[in-house]
Amino acid sequence: MRRRGFTLIELLVVIAIIAILVALLLPAVQQAREAARRTQCKNNLKQLAIAVHNYHDTHKVYPFGKGASYPGAPVYARWSQHAMLLPYIEQANLYQSIDFNNPPETPGMGGVINFMPAYVSPAGINAAASRTSVATFFCPSDLGVSDPWKGQNNYAANQGGWLCDRSDSPGIAGDTAPAELQTGVFYYLSKCGARDITDGMSNTAFFSERIRGQGRPDPKSDLLVIPHQTSLDATFQACRALNPLTATPLTSKWGYSWVMGENCCTQYNHVAVPNTISCAGTGFPGSMTNMAMQVSASSRHTGGVQVMMGDGSVHFCSENVDLGVWRALGTRGSGEVVQLPF
Repeated sequence: MRRRGFTLIELLVVIAIIAILVALLLPAVQQAREAARRTQCKNNLKQLAIAVHNYHDTHKVYPFGKGASYPGAPVYARWSQHAMLLPYIEQANLYQSIDFNNPPETPGMGGVINFMPAYVSPAGINAAASRTSVATFFCPSDLGVSDPWKGQNNYAANQGGWLCDRSDSPGIAGDTAPAELQTGVFYYLSKCGARDITDGMSNTAFFSERIRGQGRPDPKSDLLVIPHQTSLDATFQACRALNPLTATPLTSKWGYSWVMGENCCTQYNHVAVPNTISCAGTGFPGSMTNMAMQVSASSRHTGGVQVMMGDGSVHFCSENVDLGVWRALGTRGSGEVVQLPF
C-alpha cells in the first residue's frame, strides 16, 4: 500500500501560515514583555518613594540631592540622595561599607570632551561600594550598557530649576541670576522637609526616569553643549535651537554612577518636557552654581515617562504634556495646582 506524504507545496503553505501567525503574535508578545518591564520600573519607583518617606521619618528632612564636596577632591566627587537611601531599600550592608568621611569614586564621564575625569577615592576606600550594581536603580526597559563600571542608575531626583549647583542660598555679586533659588526637592545641600512642599505632595515630582548613555554619541541620552545662558527660558531656547545630530556631547555616559550627586547621573530638572534633548552650558563664570542645564526626564517606554510624586504615587506622564504643567510639577512651593491626568 502506497503511503502519501506532504508535497513540497503543502509544506511551503504550512511554513507560510506559521510565519504569518508568528508575525501576528510577535508584537503582542513584545507588548506583553514591555508591560511587565514597565510594571517593574514602576515598582522600583514605588520602592524609592517608600525609602524617601522612611528617610524623612527618621531624619525629619529628605536626603540632600548633592552632598558637600571634599577638600582635595573634584567638586563632582560627592554623594547623592541614592547613597543616602540605601538603608531603606534593603541595602544596609552596602551603606555600612561606605566611608562617608571620604568621597565616592567616579567612573569618568568623558567622551568627545574630557568631562569629569575618573576619580579614585583615597586608598580606594570607596572603590567597591561605588562600583556596586543596585537592582532597584535600574529600569528593565532601558538598554544594557556594556561597561566595567556597574554602579549605574536610571532614576533621577527632581532638582527643579536650571542652575546646576544653586541651593537655598542666593548667588553672590557677579553670579548668574543671583536672586535665583532652587525650586525642586533634591539639590545641592538641600534640606527640604514635608513642610516645604507647599504645592502639595500630589502636585510635586520627586523622582522620574532617565535613560542611560551608551558611551557613544546618542542625542536621546547625551548632555549636549550649549553656550553659557543666564535664564531658564534662555537655556530652554538655546537647547531647542540645537541640531542634536551635529551638536557636541558634553557626555554620552549619563547615569553611569549612582553615587555621584550630579546632573550627569542622579539629577534631572523640569526645564523641558520628557523625552526632550538635554543640554549643559559651558563657559560659565565661577563655580557650577552658574552652570545652566536642561536635564530632561526620559525613558524607553512609548510616549512618556513614569513620575513618582511626593505622596508616593507613580503616574505615567505623556511627552506631550503642557510645558507649563510640567514645570509646575517640578516646583515644591510656587503655588500652582495641577490636575490629574498630566
